[in-house]
Amino acid sequence: MRISTIYKLIGIILLIGILFWVYKTMTKSEKVENKPNIVLTGTITNKGEGYIIIKDSSQNEYLINSINETNYAIGSEVNASVATIIEQGNKTKPTTITSNEIFVTKENAKNKNADAEILAYLKETENDFEDTNKQEEAKMRFISIVDFLFYEGKINGYTLNDVTNKTKLQVLKIALSIDSKIENTFPGYKESLSNTGKIYTGIKNKIIESYLTLTTNICEFDANLCQTAQNDFGEMKDAFSITWNVIRNLIAGTTETLQDWYEIYSGKKE
Repeated sequence: MRISTIYKLIGIILLIGILFWVYKTMTKSEKVENKPNIVLTGTITNKGEGYIIIKDSSQNEYLINSINETNYAIGSEVNASVATIIEQGNKTKPTTITSNEIFVTKENAKNKNADAEILAYLKETENDFEDTNKQEEAKMRFISIVDFLFYEGKINGYTLNDVTNKTKLQVLKIALSIDSKIENTFPGYKESLSNTGKIYTGIKNKIIESYLTLTTNICEFDANLCQTAQNDFGEMKDAFSITWNVIRNLIAGTTETLQDWYEIYSGKKE
């Protein structure tokens, strides 16, 4: 009888222990589930297919993916809850997160058409060189385009920071074409602008350098746009006679970065 009683007591103690463990586990789970999300406050600095990038007051960048980027304008201020952290960022790459809720606290509505307007301006300028009646206007627009790219100038009220990375790449590509047309249609024109205090004569290399730098940065977090940019550069280096020596001297980065661009330049990288 005593042995039976002891076994019963042990059983009761074990049952109580199990019930206590279940209770603590459930309580802990409820606390985790009910824990409020971290909320980021910042400004949208860029966006791409399926994502936006925001920068907080400490200059940290966060890429929020799996969203409809067309709902958000660059320059808008937002609050975003952090659901999950997918990948921690670094100095060249934003931290990738998901968010359950994104609230626009101050919309920058004027930027909604920035990409379309800037590209239209560049393409129109490029086409104007084919019309002798419009070449003088195109020549003056060349100054505005260079200022827009490198001297914080504005086109239609927009700065370079108001457009997406995708548009920046396209603008640089078209600008390279416009620079070539300036050389062919108005030889010596860029040299005549030297008294402005701005550099226009070496603008071709500045455009190439900007394209290389921007593409290298984009490849850190946007594989699709990275591939498009690299493919386009393969066409650009042939169309505008860009030599490997020029690229090598312009690329800033590691030996690995230089190797990547050599493979792109030589056509070895698919």
